[in-house]
Amino acid sequence: MSSLVRSNRDIKPKNQASINDFNKKADTKKDKNNPKNKNVTSVTFNTNLKINNHIRNKLQAIALTGLAENQKDAIEIALAAYLESLTKNEREAINLQANTLEARDVSKKNK
Repeated sequence: MSSLVRSNRDIKPKNQASINDFNKKADTKKDKNNPKNKNVTSVTFNTNLKINNHIRNKLQAIALTGLAENQKDAIEIALAAYLESLTKNEREAINLQANTLEARDVSKKNK
């Protein structure tokens, strides 16, 4: 019966890892993720926006009709159209506020 069952007791890895190999990778990750080592000028992260079902349905309808790829794009398109309807001074005021908020996000990310 022993001739029918092959035992894999002779298996040896081609390369063996040591604890130092893992420490090197951890150190490398820390350096890459350290915001002090990067000059971050812009950050993007997901947030939640609470809207009612009527607004959601309109956004979904825009996406379903092919005017936008998804609801997020539909919001961007609607926002761009709204901003275009504003006066130059109103757009500048909004851009100033938006840039201030973007700088706050970068500052938070750098902490």
